[in-house]
Amino acid sequence: MRLNKAWRIYLLSLGALLLAAGTTAFSLPDYRNLFYLFLYSAPSNSFIPVPHDPAMIFFGRLYRPELVALVAAVGTLIPCFIDYKAISFAFQAEKLRKIRDSKVYRGALYYFLKAPFICVFLAALLPFIPFYIIRVLSPTSGYALSRYMLAVFLGRIPRYYLFALLGTLPILPLLLVVSIVLIVCALSYAVIKRHLVSRSEGSPGPVQPTHSRV
Repeated sequence: MRLNKAWRIYLLSLGALLLAAGTTAFSLPDYRNLFYLFLYSAPSNSFIPVPHDPAMIFFGRLYRPELVALVAAVGTLIPCFIDYKAISFAFQAEKLRKIRDSKVYRGALYYFLKAPFICVFLAALLPFIPFYIIRVLSPTSGYALSRYMLAVFLGRIPRYYLFALLGTLPILPLLLVVSIVLIVCALSYAVIKRHLVSRSEGSPGPVQPTHSRV
């Protein structure tokens, strides 16, 4: 089967990144752990339930926070493409397309279509916004893949940097900050979900996806 242009570009880019990362890890042993971070950041930013923020804290204790953030953000782009394509394909199935009728989906779509790039950027940046909603909305709303990946990349870099910076803190302050973040995230998830449901119930009908929003 012949691959389309998007897949060819993706696979060539992925091959070049893996070659560059592997060569760096082999020639610079002191930075080899960053190669593992690069590989780890791919599945941890997909639907696989593996946490990525704790990894930033761990590697922030080993390397400069800005280096950790850049490596992890580049690795994050690997699953972005696959998730986007997979979700687009999966939603063609009748069973999964029923998600479009769910209250959470319709409520989230209402806000997403107002400013897709900003929504993706903020969800990638802020840990208390559930990113799985954005991961579904971007392909199913027809938002451009290139803009989606750019927004994720730009949002992840400062987020990863801040979590890597936390790794430089002593243990007790670090535990306190992490506990506060977890509590805020748990409360925010509940509030956001309840608000999206209420937004959907107050909507006159399903919001139609568009391809033209920026």
